[in-house]
Amino acid sequence: MAVNEPSKSERTRERIMVAATAEFAAFGIAGGRVDRIARTAKANKSQIYEYFGNKEQLFEIVLERHLRDVYQTVLFDPDDLPGYAGMLFDFAMDHPHLMRLVMWNGLEQRRNWPLEETLSLPAQVRRIQAAQSAGHVGSDYPADFLLTLIITVASAWTAANPFGISITPDAESRRPMLREAILRAVRTLCCLSRDRSAITGEMEDGSQKAV
Repeated sequence: MAVNEPSKSERTRERIMVAATAEFAAFGIAGGRVDRIARTAKANKSQIYEYFGNKEQLFEIVLERHLRDVYQTVLFDPDDLPGYAGMLFDFAMDHPHLMRLVMWNGLEQRRNWPLEETLSLPAQVRRIQAAQSAGHVGSDYPADFLLTLIITVASAWTAANPFGISITPDAESRRPMLREAILRAVRTLCCLSRDRSAITGEMEDGSQKAV
């Protein structure tokens, strides 16, 4: 079966996207330069404006692409939030460029994520609320608080959080231990009150084994 080769314009677009990812991850929106992107991509600045609009629009398109990679790889299941946290941790550690894009998006106070409503963070909050109402997830903490904690701890050893890599500079070599600790912590945060004592006992046993 014949495979259609990408057109010249499609190849140019892809080179621009790759170059823009590196540029924005390193310098953010304000510090990013379209002329450097064009030079790296071996394209004309006019092509960038023609294909993607202005610099801010190009950043949004780059961020959207990488966020979609997250949603396609890290499946959100409100009934298995520890598993979600573990997958998110792995993805964040394996894709430092995405975490830098997220960091710049926050630093430049861009609160809107370039994704449709069904993939949005508010949609995830609503799904956690539904799981809490159904008795599948503990309701000791509000759903938005839970999601914030899960995302924060899963990305704590990336550029999105300067403290994790400062406190644990050898995080990469300790990934299995960190991942297991994240799963246990999220399991405790999300558990039903009646199950908390059993999970706390498991955490103590696990902590003793990890030392």
